[in-house]
Amino acid sequence: MTESPLGHRARLPGIEALRGYAAFAILIFHVIHMTNAAVPQSLEFMKVFLAYGVPLFFVISAFSLAYGYAGRLSGPRQVTDFYLRRLFRIAPLYYLAILAQLAVIASYGAPQPSWSDLVLAFSFTFNLHPQMVDGIAPASWSIGVEMLFYAVFPVALAFAATLPRAIFLTAALTVVSVFYALAINKLKLNPTFITHGLAFNLPYFGYGLVAYQLLQVAPARWGGLLSVAGLLLVVLAWAVAPIFTGPGANGVANVLYMLTWGAPFGVLCLGMALSPPKFLSNRLTQFLGTISFGVYLGHPQVILMLDSVGVYARIRDLPGGSGVTFLLAVLATSCVAIALGWVLFRYVEAPGIMLGRRLAGRLEPRVSEQAASA
Repeated sequence: MTESPLGHRARLPGIEALRGYAAFAILIFHVIHMTNAAVPQSLEFMKVFLAYGVPLFFVISAFSLAYGYAGRLSGPRQVTDFYLRRLFRIAPLYYLAILAQLAVIASYGAPQPSWSDLVLAFSFTFNLHPQMVDGIAPASWSIGVEMLFYAVFPVALAFAATLPRAIFLTAALTVVSVFYALAINKLKLNPTFITHGLAFNLPYFGYGLVAYQLLQVAPARWGGLLSVAGLLLVVLAWAVAPIFTGPGANGVANVLYMLTWGAPFGVLCLGMALSPPKFLSNRLTQFLGTISFGVYLGHPQVILMLDSVGVYARIRDLPGGSGVTFLLAVLATSCVAIALGWVLFRYVEAPGIMLGRRLAGRLEPRVSEQAASA
């Protein structure tokens, strides 16, 4: 039930584990910013850099989809099968998150979203609207980016069929992203429309496609080395941040810096797909990856719920300083989010995945009959 799209392709447990790391990076990021948690000075970097958990998701997504579907989207049946599986993989939990947020809004007596906003949200097109780019459900902006990428994925996969072409596509998307960021900034639109917009995030998917092409030629024995190299590149990207993000930094350089985080993430994907080290990929981290979608969409509501009943306030009053209270806040949130993520996977995601598979299976004979008649 961890959704290997093609039965003959071996499952990649290391990639599953990476999803878990991405989800919990975002969970910790939101614990910090949604609860005003005091963070130890040695962990101050988390206030900014854990937000890159979402770009990591994007790189993983393109990599795993290319792994599952390369050479398998050659006709209308295969493409329709792909879209059905993607829709029923994402939509059930995403729609539930929207309904949950509408209930929260109603409980506070706040104005409900307009009908046009609801149409944009339920049709997965909200990411194209400057004022709706973040969606209705908390943290759902990335779903808007993902679903729009799925729409063009068959074309992108066909174009990036070799390593040089995948590199060229990533470079071209980077140029588009830079011009997009500059244009939105000049038009003085919603600033979030830059970093949460589809055009800005497309290069991350390109890095995932490049990593998949490298998977075809990299020896499996390099897996551990590449995984560690990816981690070191992440540390390097963090260390050079002041050069590109400090006061007076050039706007283009700042955008390019943000986008090049896709490179260490691509190296991580490659290493974790080949032969992941046990300390990074094990039964626990793979389980967390399996339930990562539920953790990702469910954790904002978990944080709001725990905050409303005073959990974080009580934790802040405990002795020991931020080194203790921050850890306890993260642990409390993680425990509830993991339980919720498992329930959502078991009763929402897994049935949706199976339904998508059944519908795709029923479609196959019908398409075959039409092709025979033609």
